[in-house]
Amino acid sequence: MKRRVAIVATVVFSLFLGGMFGHLWAQRSATLGQSLQLFSRVVGLVLTNYVESVKPDELIKAGIRGMLESLDPHTAFLDEEDFNELKVRTEAQFGGIGIHIGMVDDRLTVISPIEGTPAEREGIRGGDRIAEIEGESTEGFTTSDAVRLLRGEPGTKVNIGIDRPGVDELIPVEITRDIINIKAVPYAGMVTEDVGYVRLADFSRVATGELTRALDSLFGAGAERLIFDLRANGGGLLKEGRAVSDLFLPKGKVIVRTEGRIPDSKREFTAETSGARGEYPMVVLVDRGSASAAEIVAGAIQDWERGLILGDTTFGKGSVQTIHQLGPVTAVKVTTAYWYTPSGRCINRPRDSNGDLVEAEDDGEETTRKYRTLGELQREVSGGGAIVPDIYLGYEELAELAARVNRSSYFDFAVEYANGHGNLTMDFEAGDAVLEQFRDYLRDVKEIEFTAAEFDSSRETFMAQIEREVAGKIAGMRGDYEMRLRRDPHVLRAIELLENAESNHGMLAGL
Repeated sequence: MKRRVAIVATVVFSLFLGGMFGHLWAQRSATLGQSLQLFSRVVGLVLTNYVESVKPDELIKAGIRGMLESLDPHTAFLDEEDFNELKVRTEAQFGGIGIHIGMVDDRLTVISPIEGTPAEREGIRGGDRIAEIEGESTEGFTTSDAVRLLRGEPGTKVNIGIDRPGVDELIPVEITRDIINIKAVPYAGMVTEDVGYVRLADFSRVATGELTRALDSLFGAGAERLIFDLRANGGGLLKEGRAVSDLFLPKGKVIVRTEGRIPDSKREFTAETSGARGEYPMVVLVDRGSASAAEIVAGAIQDWERGLILGDTTFGKGSVQTIHQLGPVTAVKVTTAYWYTPSGRCINRPRDSNGDLVEAEDDGEETTRKYRTLGELQREVSGGGAIVPDIYLGYEELAELAARVNRSSYFDFAVEYANGHGNLTMDFEAGDAVLEQFRDYLRDVKEIEFTAAEFDSSRETFMAQIEREVAGKIAGMRGDYEMRLRRDPHVLRAIELLENAESNHGMLAGL
């Protein structure tokens, strides 16, 4: 019986590989055939002789995963859970209750409810601990465990038990799930009288539409200059990266090129419409978490001198993945091409299967070639992978004590403070009295030891973090952003650059 299972598993696997490597299989390469025979023998030996019973389908899937992971960090087999999560990220909606959750002191905690969702309507607050889901204790749960239980078909109900600070007993809440839309633009607002700020968090299918509406709102409110925040934007859909770039570039300008081994991978994408508001001054914020489609947009803006790039060198995820669905709930994601900016720079920085950078081989021409922007200034730009900013501004190194204090300390203190001060407004400042309370809180509640000098060296960080967390309790995500931007060094530097800029040309020429 085991032998039959092994033979069936081998045949299924061979058919699977035949579909995935159709072109190679058609060639009937002797090397490929020998390798498949070797794999089949190993599968058969394991199924027949391994000390414990092994499920053939799990063994085959593990083999597939190992094979794909050996190629690059982005080529992968997607099981049902992975495939559903990918669809959630790209479609930007799912059935659920509408909360941002995280682990605070090893407990599932509501960071904030999403505006207009069932959770907000039922009175769920930031700081609430999710102690039970459908009567089951969440002790030992991960956020993935909770998400799996809280998500579901719209119209269905889920019962949770809330442990709320200041309330002795669990609060039972029954919530009817609904369609939850994930915002690609979590915040947009004016930071000065004529400088608008917009944050684009990802490149899901709603990105261009939400960004367009945000820009309309900002320029309708008097914006004449823009801060476009792509920090920690991990990318998403190529078509959204192209469409977002189209909002800023003149018609006909190249946005990105893709090149790979197969003919269909060689493509060029150009702007199809001219930016509605012309060449207004713009600063684009990037950091090491800006990747994929975010790098396409930043690279196109930099190459065409459409704006100034400020921040840190981006991640360097410059590869195209194609999704091949294998069945109703499984798929394989395969890297098929690399992205190149309009000036010809390859965005990709080679990484091994663990995601660590790999030194590129010296091919002579690539290491000596000079790349220049395509605008009037023809500025020299880096061609070593990723997008190197025009002005480098890294994140400030934290003082020793601030580095030891994790977010849960700020979060819990803000919950306690907000519960004890019912009339807080967005004018809140973490002055000396608040900092004294926080100092005592760290010592007495969090049991963190420190000297007076250590506390004083971290005061600026403590002020900023407390104000941000309290603002989040006052006005949710919008309050968090509004308060955070007041002290954000990258935003403050961008404002300084834009206030004296009549044009992008003028900003860039002065570097």
